[in-house]
Amino acid sequence: MKLIVFTKKDCPNCPLAKKVCEEVSKELGIDLEVVDVESDMIRALQSGVASTPSIVVETDSGCEVLFRSEVPDRKELIAALRELK
Repeated sequence: MKLIVFTKKDCPNCPLAKKVCEEVSKELGIDLEVVDVESDMIRALQSGVASTPSIVVETDSGCEVLFRSEVPDRKELIAALRELK
C-alpha cells in the first residue's frame, strides 16, 4: 500500500495536506509519494485526480481517491486507510 498526495505549487491547502500525509504515513508505516500535478499531469489523470490537493491510496488492485480538494485531519485519513486494509 502506498499513500500518494497530489499537490500544486500555488495551492493554498497543499502544504497542510502534505503534512498530514507525512505524519500518517510515518505513524502507520506506509510509503508516501508526493506528486506535483503540473510536472506529472499524466500520472494525476491516470489516478483520477483533477484537483488539488488529492489524496490517493495505491494498492495491488489499483488506485482509489480518498480525498479530493480537501484536507482531512489525521483521524479521518487513518480511518479511511484502515477501511481499505
